[in-house]
Amino acid sequence: MVAKKPIDLTGLVATKGSAAPVADMPPRSPEPSGAGADMEANNVPLNFRVKAELRRRFRMFAAAHDLKLNELLRLAFDEYEKTHSQKTESTKNR
Repeated sequence: MVAKKPIDLTGLVATKGSAAPVADMPPRSPEPSGAGADMEANNVPLNFRVKAELRRRFRMFAAAHDLKLNELLRLAFDEYEKTHSQKTESTKNR
């Protein structure tokens, strides 16, 4: 039986500190600043359970619209609050 030659794999793994960026790779977007950064700094955990199907739909919708999950939740709640506040106001005025 013929012994196999060892294969040189050193070019496949970058040595720490020696990796170079790919030429056509776009730069990272700058860190958020201003109102968005302040809002994220004030975030606190919100934990609750939902059905697996709702979780999947929520995550898929957020990804399809380039939203973070907490952004989608805030937008959805803002819209819900706006529409239901109008209904509450109209019933109070009767």
